[in-house]
Amino acid sequence: MDADVVRDRRGLRVLGFDECLDRLRGATIARLAFVHDGEPVILPVNIGLDGATLLFRTSWGSKLQTAGDNNAVAVEVDEVDRAAGTGWSVLVKGTASIEYDPARTEQWDRELDVPYWFAEGAGSPDTFWVKVMAEEVSGREIVAPAD
Repeated sequence: MDADVVRDRRGLRVLGFDECLDRLRGATIARLAFVHDGEPVILPVNIGLDGATLLFRTSWGSKLQTAGDNNAVAVEVDEVDRAAGTGWSVLVKGTASIEYDPARTEQWDRELDVPYWFAEGAGSPDTFWVKVMAEEVSGREIVAPAD
């Protein structure tokens, strides 16, 4: 067993902060969890990163309302290889808010390839950039057993 590897109480490898950000940068789809009208909701979002700030675009609805109220959210990305018995997960907990600064949103439009999630054929709705200011970033990895 590698002495430098940090493991949690279940034996999963703990991912460091920079490694979590790398995994987030490599992901395109994540799950956004929040509470809306007193009920838990989990919805898919396409994500991007600006430094350690997680970003997604959305139109009118519960995600935008949640961000407009500066509510707590969680964002999760993962990857699993069932055949190899490996996988990883990164969880970001933070506060969602709408970005209104046109200089920032235009920069993200130019630099980030973050499409918005909408039904095919629904046209191109007005979208808003939502940023999740991370308060906690954690990750775990299941590593294949050594032969």
